[in-house]
Amino acid sequence: MKQKVLALLLAALLLGAAGVGKNAAWRTAAAEEQKAEKQDSVLSGETEMEEPAGAAGGEPGAEENAGERNPEESAGTGAAQEKEQPFLFRITADDPSVAYVQVTMDSGTGLLPLPVEGEYLRTLRQTASDGTEAVNVLHLTPEGFWMEDANCEGHDCMEEGIVTLENREERVLWNMVVCLPHHLLLELVTREEAAARFMQGTD
Repeated sequence: MKQKVLALLLAALLLGAAGVGKNAAWRTAAAEEQKAEKQDSVLSGETEMEEPAGAAGGEPGAEENAGERNPEESAGTGAAQEKEQPFLFRITADDPSVAYVQVTMDSGTGLLPLPVEGEYLRTLRQTASDGTEAVNVLHLTPEGFWMEDANCEGHDCMEEGIVTLENREERVLWNMVVCLPHHLLLELVTREEAAARFMQGTD
């Protein structure tokens, strides 16, 4: 329950951050815990700091993110292809998806379905008030999603791990991945939750 409250509080801060601009001082709870764990490892004399992407074995802070997998360690990530999946704004009977990623940006909110089989990448692009382009790349699989790539400062959203229907109750950020600099909130929701939130029901 405490984790859920913290996650919802963080989401509220994100949605209220319009106009504040990029702030490198803001860090997500998951990123802060990972960095604290790394610092503790150094102070205790441990030599295992960081491993290169794709290296075998765990990474510092893994215990605090129980139930989360490093996206780079997920099997089959190289098979995902970019897909121009349109946003959905209602749930229909012919949609076989059992879960969705609810995407909330400054421009609005929509749903991206988890694939029934296979996996795909979906690039989100936003234009900031100063004319710069904010880019976030989502990786969606039948089990869940994670932030594959982003051009935000710090790349904290890429360190928040994978969200699945199995681990979303256990994660520090619950069912969310948040990119504060880009005012982007991603939530893994079930079919029933999506239908209720969009008040469309099922056909």
